[in-house]
Amino acid sequence: MVKGLLGGAAALFSLLLLVALLSAGAQDAEATPPRGGCTVTTPPAGQTDGQTTASGDQVEATLNADQMAVARTIVAVGKGLGVTRRGTAIALATAMQESTLDPNAVSGRSLGLFQQQGELYAGVNRTDPADTARAFYEQLLKRVPNYDDPAVALADGAQTVQASGAGASWYARWHGWATALAAQLYDGTPAQGGTGGIVCAPGGGSGPIRIMVSGTTITLPAEAGILGTLTMPNERVTTVVASALSYLGTRYSWGGGNAAGPTVGIRDGGVADAHGDFENVGFDCSGLMVYAFAQIGVTLPRVSQDQQQFGRSLPWEQAQPGDMLFWGRPATHVALYLGTLNGVHYMVEAPQSGDVVKVSLVRTRVAGFDSSVVRAW
Repeated sequence: MVKGLLGGAAALFSLLLLVALLSAGAQDAEATPPRGGCTVTTPPAGQTDGQTTASGDQVEATLNADQMAVARTIVAVGKGLGVTRRGTAIALATAMQESTLDPNAVSGRSLGLFQQQGELYAGVNRTDPADTARAFYEQLLKRVPNYDDPAVALADGAQTVQASGAGASWYARWHGWATALAAQLYDGTPAQGGTGGIVCAPGGGSGPIRIMVSGTTITLPAEAGILGTLTMPNERVTTVVASALSYLGTRYSWGGGNAAGPTVGIRDGGVADAHGDFENVGFDCSGLMVYAFAQIGVTLPRVSQDQQQFGRSLPWEQAQPGDMLFWGRPATHVALYLGTLNGVHYMVEAPQSGDVVKVSLVRTRVAGFDSSVVRAW
């Protein structure tokens, strides 16, 4: 296995289940989340995370694609630091109250997701979701070491870290919402004692990049670096490809990525460590595939050599958009085939440490290119 240069790492994180439904139930059409957006519902009145929560005191919210990407980052950073699911719920509630999950929110001297200010956060990039989340968790672990104890109210944990003049009640109203969101993003389970969860609009990916989809036609965004439209074989492939494209520009992270999106990477003892992948949120090549196919309910194995054995193998000459391309046998790298524009073959990939998710030319002449493709759809 070639580390750092070509992805396909064995991740230490469990696959997270993100529920994708075609409809948000009884919501009005105007309330339907945008493509990649999600409605987060709170559990009914009763026990939530071991604490009584009155439904009348709780709020719900619809997140757009940008906000969902931030929420995933907050949870991924927490998991990477060993913070429990409840700790990530405290962070989500805090960030939602302070900034509505906007990393560029400004209020006087306060900045970012958690509206951090002062010498305590002088060395923190407060507009970077991963860095500012890491700073929040450091203070949570320091100031509220018993944060996971249900006897400590979620809102009190948030208030202890933030020392807000408005008091804990503002964070308390996000208790059920944050608990439901954390439950889904952390390990894919419903909130304790309730049915709150996430309902997402399918088809456009959940990443920060808006992908325009019309039927089975995808318009490449500016972030792709090329202009044009691509026609997919069917709607399932459209969802897979749009999901991968929605994370264009996301940094490569060795061992990063799962069914819910980008995650903190892992150590490799070499190139990836030199780039800090073990503390940065992103995808490696196989993690990007796991995420994209999870959006249509296909659970891929985690590493590229196992993905090479998954699904149906076909000759490269029969490749269709949505097929997986490989280099090496066993594979050391995997990418998602997009099809052709003006006779040129393109793919989307997470290439190597120090790089980002990008659209690239298919490297058929590079040593190790596998002359077969895998169709998992």
